[in-house]
Amino acid sequence: MKPLEKLLGLSEESSDLDRLERIEDLLDAGEIEQAIAELEKVRKDENVYVGVKMIIKSLSKLELEPGYIVGYLKALIPIVNGLSSWRYRAILMADIAMAFYRAGDDFNGDLALKTAINLAYASGEDVLVEILRELIRNGLLEKGAYAFSLVKDRKRLDFLLSQLVEFFYLSGDHEKARKALNAIEDPFHKAIALYRLALYEAPRNRLKALAFLEEAIENAEKIENRHARLELLIKLNDLKAELTGKGVSLVDILKASPPPKDGGNANEEHED
Repeated sequence: MKPLEKLLGLSEESSDLDRLERIEDLLDAGEIEQAIAELEKVRKDENVYVGVKMIIKSLSKLELEPGYIVGYLKALIPIVNGLSSWRYRAILMADIAMAFYRAGDDFNGDLALKTAINLAYASGEDVLVEILRELIRNGLLEKGAYAFSLVKDRKRLDFLLSQLVEFFYLSGDHEKARKALNAIEDPFHKAIALYRLALYEAPRNRLKALAFLEEAIENAEKIENRHARLELLIKLNDLKAELTGKGVSLVDILKASPPPKDGGNANEEHED
């Protein structure tokens, strides 16, 4: 901290927040280059993280030539690489990679994504899963498909598969959606995936939606955690009642879904 800042009682945090406000004003004015220059003065990792997120979000909204966007993204990379937190670096490099792809620069996008996945693998599976989820949501699955093999935790893999089910189905590839669905082992994630498909089909094809709901209910009844099971069954039956016009009472749901006889993991909260 500078002597004057110390004398006046100004902390690094307050200085960073002032700079973030300045960055926000510059972005509102379309002054990207100046915003990046201001970001270079931000000290704390978490504040740099916020600043980079702000700039990338702004780039996606402004009508700029792809060449300018690529240049700004390249200018962000040294700032991100200067962070001490591998987690922040992994997430931000993934964001930069997706911004490169949107700008039509696959080469730099691939380089940034490879860096992000390597950092995520070293940071923890939760970061890797978050990056893969964003790739799926942005229709960039093929770019990071190899990273699926790095996810060892079965529940996290099932979560990603549930995201794939929805992605494939909404893309019109129902065969791949069914294959991804069949690959899910955890009944919770399988039921959630089916519920999302039912929600999608509800305004389009009531019979398809009901078929997905019946399959979802069948899987939900296999969930060992009684709280997660009951909560999901209520949600599923609410949608079923909306589609059929026939309500289901909580008592009926409870009768149809008794707790596991051996206890299972009924007292544990579902992690996802």
